[in-house]
Amino acid sequence: LEKMKIEQSQKLKMQAIGHGQYDMIDEKDFFDCAKKSKRIVIHFWRPETFRCEVMDRHLRQLCQKHWETRFVKINAEKAPYLAEKLHIWCLPSLVLCIDGKTEHTTIGFSEFESGDECTTEELEVHLAKYQVIKLDS
Repeated sequence: LEKMKIEQSQKLKMQAIGHGQYDMIDEKDFFDCAKKSKRIVIHFWRPETFRCEVMDRHLRQLCQKHWETRFVKINAEKAPYLAEKLHIWCLPSLVLCIDGKTEHTTIGFSEFESGDECTTEELEVHLAKYQVIKLDS
């Protein structure tokens, strides 16, 4: 019971800083966001790109399941500084950070066997591979 109370308390603290939801942030909010969260998935997207919408759908589902990780998206066209510094050249791109350091950048759907037809579960396994989320056993 005590363990459940502690876990619920942690969950509430994380929800207060945006965990459990999928928010769009501005370039200027990026560093503050990255400092507050141990694990963060940043989706660089563009509203006109169909493949970005596909990734968006998957991330919306995962953010609710994996509250220990912060999920955000940034419009790449409105974040030229970040796009250049993080070497974003293809959309969608996911930047996976742990403790403020970039662990991996997933460019498009190139790392998925089924390409842009990948499932949410495939993306979940991919994120767990880089330890940005924890898979339930």
